[in-house]
Amino acid sequence: MARHAYTDHLKNVTLFSELTNKELDRVAQIATQLDYAPGRVLMREGESAHEMFVVIEGTLDVTKDGEHIADLGPGSFAGEMALLTHSHRSATVSAKTDVSVLHIDGRGFTAVLRDVPQIAVKMLPVVAARVVASSDNHEH
Repeated sequence: MARHAYTDHLKNVTLFSELTNKELDRVAQIATQLDYAPGRVLMREGESAHEMFVVIEGTLDVTKDGEHIADLGPGSFAGEMALLTHSHRSATVSAKTDVSVLHIDGRGFTAVLRDVPQIAVKMLPVVAARVVASSDNHEH
């Protein structure tokens, strides 16, 4: 997939939907397409966060404390909260099917946010909504 295709894909992802084309291009510059087979663990609950993923094709399985909590399909993303807060992973994410993802490295993303801080401001409402939804789901 060419870099301009990364930009086209990112603009359809809720987390990045408010970014301008120039801001999307900046994020796309640090993205890499990776493919994984079913069962491959992309991130493990409790581990340090060093990247996030955006699903292009296939399905990711999300578990917390060993229990299935979500399936993530094309246009979904995982790992953004721990990456943005420099905290540990709150869930384990693995490939449920053959999956193709955009990998966004933490160091590269930190550099993007340092250079273009308004990206973080535009992402904040989506991240905050996920925190609230996650909190609501775990209080019952």
